[in-house]
Amino acid sequence: MNKRTHISLLSSGLILSSTLLLSACGQKGPLYLPEKKPVSPAATTAPTAPTPPASVEKTQQP
Repeated sequence: MNKRTHISLLSSGLILSSTLLLSACGQKGPLYLPEKKPVSPAATTAPTAPTPPASVEKTQQP
């Protein structure tokens, strides 16, 4: 294989792989970042204390 053929194959492979990588994202249309939704006050309430399980059996100590 001469040098010109080798360079031609490398450039063809680079163009093909670039095309495949760019088309592989699956997003149709222009890419965009999703808008941030404002956080509602109800979602930022303080966490409640954990409740004990309903079926806790007490063991007798001698």
